[in-house]
Amino acid sequence: MSRLLNILRARKEVKTAHLMSREDLLKFQEQRWRAMARYALEVSPFYRRHLAGIDVEHCQFTDIPPLTKELLVAHWDEIVPDPRLRRAELEKFLSDPGNWGTLYHGRWMVSMTSGTTGAALAIPHDLAAVDWGHASQNLRNSASPHSSRQPSLFRRRLRAAAFITSTAPSISGALYATRPWVGALFCQYHRINVTAPWEEILAEVQRIQPDVMMGYASLFGRLAQAQLSGELKLHPSPERGCIWAGGDAVTPGIRDLCRRAFGIDPFSMYGCGETLSIARQWRGMRHLVCHDDVMVFEAVDAEDQPVPEGVLSDHALATPLLNKALPLLRYRINDRVKMGPVDSEWPFQTITQIHGRSTMTYVFRTPERHVFVGTRFLFVMEHRTDVAAYQFRQTAPDAVECLLIPQPGADEALLLRELPAAMQHSLQEGGCPGVQVSARVVPQLQPDPRTGKVEQNVPLRDETA
Repeated sequence: MSRLLNILRARKEVKTAHLMSREDLLKFQEQRWRAMARYALEVSPFYRRHLAGIDVEHCQFTDIPPLTKELLVAHWDEIVPDPRLRRAELEKFLSDPGNWGTLYHGRWMVSMTSGTTGAALAIPHDLAAVDWGHASQNLRNSASPHSSRQPSLFRRRLRAAAFITSTAPSISGALYATRPWVGALFCQYHRINVTAPWEEILAEVQRIQPDVMMGYASLFGRLAQAQLSGELKLHPSPERGCIWAGGDAVTPGIRDLCRRAFGIDPFSMYGCGETLSIARQWRGMRHLVCHDDVMVFEAVDAEDQPVPEGVLSDHALATPLLNKALPLLRYRINDRVKMGPVDSEWPFQTITQIHGRSTMTYVFRTPERHVFVGTRFLFVMEHRTDVAAYQFRQTAPDAVECLLIPQPGADEALLLRELPAAMQHSLQEGGCPGVQVSARVVPQLQPDPRTGKVEQNVPLRDETA
C-alpha cells in the first residue's frame, strides 16, 4: 500500500510540474535544492565541513562547491544519513546474488554502478525517488503536456521486454525487480538476460513479441539487423510500440536501422547509477529533456563555470532533489554535453548532444606518453549515417583501430579511406601524434561479457585508464 501511495503522490507532483511555466518551475526547483541542502547539513558531518561559511537559505546555487566521486568515496560514511547505509554493509549485501533486486531493509533500492564514472559503488535510493521515476515514465509521453495520456485499464496490456544483465547488481535490474505492483495492471513485463548467448536472446524476443523494448542502444542495433536479415520477425505497433535506449549512445546508424527494421524511432534515456534518470526523450521530441523538477543539471567548463547553450561542456554537475538516502549536491559526472533551449511545449531544458564518459581514456606511447580522451573519437562518427555500429579499440601502446559495421549499401572502400584519416586528425588535435590508425569491416561487434553492452571505446588497461 505504501508503494501505491508513493505512486499517487508522485503522479500528482509530476502532473503539476509539467504544467508549470518555466519561471515557476525554476522557483519550485530552488525550493527543492535549498531543502536538500538544509537536509544535507542536518544529517552529514561531511557537508557541515564542505559547506562551511555558506548560507544555504540565501546563497546562489553555484556557491555550493562541487562533489567529486573521489570525495564521495572517501567520506561516504559521513555523507549517508542512516547508519545502515554504510558503504561496507551495502557492498556486503550486494556480494550475495540472492539480494540483487530486493529492497535493503525493506526501504531502499540498492544497485552497483557500472564504474564508467570511476570506481564502482553500491548506491541506495529512497523508494519515493524511485517511484517518482516510474510515474514520470508513464505520464510524460508526448510532444505536449496537454496531450500526454495516462495508462488505461481498458486497453490491451503492453508487452514490455527489459534487457538486463544477470551477472551484476545493475541499476536496470534493480529497477525492474523492485517496480511497483500497480504497473502490472497496465503492462506485462518480461526480463531478458542481455549476457545470454545471442541465439537465446533472439528466441526469447521472438517468443514474447514485445510492444516495448528497454535496454542498450547497441543491442537494438543488433536486433534491428536481425529483423532486416529475417532472423527475427517482430510486428510492433507504430502507435503504441516504442524502444527505450540508454547506457550507450543512440548513434545515427542505430536510429536509422531501427526505423527501417521496426518502423520505430528509438527514444534516448540518460542517467547514471548515482542519480537515476537525468533526462529522456519521448514521442514527438527531437532531443532529450531534463527532469528539471527533481534534478538540477549543469553543463560546465573545466573550472566548474556554466557554459552557454550550444557549447560542449568539459563535464556536468547533477543534483538529485528527491533521494535522501544519499544527498548529492553538484555531483560531478564526467560526461561532455551540449545544452539546448527550453522546450517549446514543456518547461524543461533540452540536451542536444551527449558524448559519453570522459573517463574512457586512452594512454598512447609513441614512445612519449600521451593521454587521449575517447570522446574525441565519437565526434568522428557524430553525423555518419553510413555506419550502423562501430567500436574504437586500442590494439597496442601506439595503435588504435575502428571496427565497423556499414549500413546496407554503404561504400565500404570509401569508409575504409575516410575513417582512418578522420581518426588521425582527431588524434593530432588531441595532442597524440605518431599513433597508428586503421579501420576494418566486421560482421558483428562483440559485447562485454559482463554487461552485455557493446563499448564504443576500448582502451588498453593502463594506470590512468
